[in-house]
Amino acid sequence: MPATTEVSRPRWSLSAVLWICVLAIMSGFQTWRGAYVDGVLFFALVAMLIIDRLTGGRIILLKQPVVAPKVVTLAITGVLGLVLILAPRHSWIDLVALVAIGVTVLIVAWAPTPERTKRSHRSLLRSMWFWSMAAVALCVWEATAFVLSVTVPDGIDMFPTISVLLDPFVENIWGRIVFVGLWLAAGLGLLQLWRKP
Repeated sequence: MPATTEVSRPRWSLSAVLWICVLAIMSGFQTWRGAYVDGVLFFALVAMLIIDRLTGGRIILLKQPVVAPKVVTLAITGVLGLVLILAPRHSWIDLVALVAIGVTVLIVAWAPTPERTKRSHRSLLRSMWFWSMAAVALCVWEATAFVLSVTVPDGIDMFPTISVLLDPFVENIWGRIVFVGLWLAAGLGLLQLWRKP
């Protein structure tokens, strides 16, 4: 079969279908619990992934991938991190900063990654199962805790969600600095900023 035919076909791999299903479930759950902004964001991701699969992965956000020097990336990250730390929680300023981070990451992460040394299939499979199980366990815990917290008497105290458990920590300015710093550092790690050239 010619390579062009393979590229032009929609690629409905198991991982792509699972990601779409998980994000769709999260969109429905967030909408059901009244977090409409979160629901819309997750639904937008679902729509983008479906369109990407239907077009065979040919969605191009920018003609040229964005490659910013590390110092520029760190400076922008620092400014947005400072806004998240100082802005009132759940405010419009907070939301705008999070959306700015999300859009920036989407543009940068959507670009093709350069070729690098590939790890063995066994190690990739082991990593995939570990992170998948951890993510599913975390989502199930959060969803179950939320449902019980709103249906069982005194459920908020007996079945706190992760966000409720973190509230006392992030209400403190130093706790917020630690949380935002770790969150942004992890995100930069996923974007491979810490990799040596």
